[in-house]
Amino acid sequence: MTILNIGTEAFNSTEVAEKVQADISFLLSRIALLQEQPNPNPVIIQTYQEMLESRQAVLDWLTQDQRNLIQPAAGTSH
Repeated sequence: MTILNIGTEAFNSTEVAEKVQADISFLLSRIALLQEQPNPNPVIIQTYQEMLESRQAVLDWLTQDQRNLIQPAAGTSH
């Protein structure tokens, strides 16, 4: 867990990551639903796709520190 300081407020990165993951799940299901329509609107799908990519980048950034803590340093063995 990391503490994110935004302005004067502190947030638990795990909680933020869970919220972002929920957004990603929603966007994935929404995109799939839109693509199933007989005449899907490409502008709306593209907008949702861009939002999805943004959320995925944020999630990757939030979990980056946790992955680095788990991976052994180069040159070490277990």
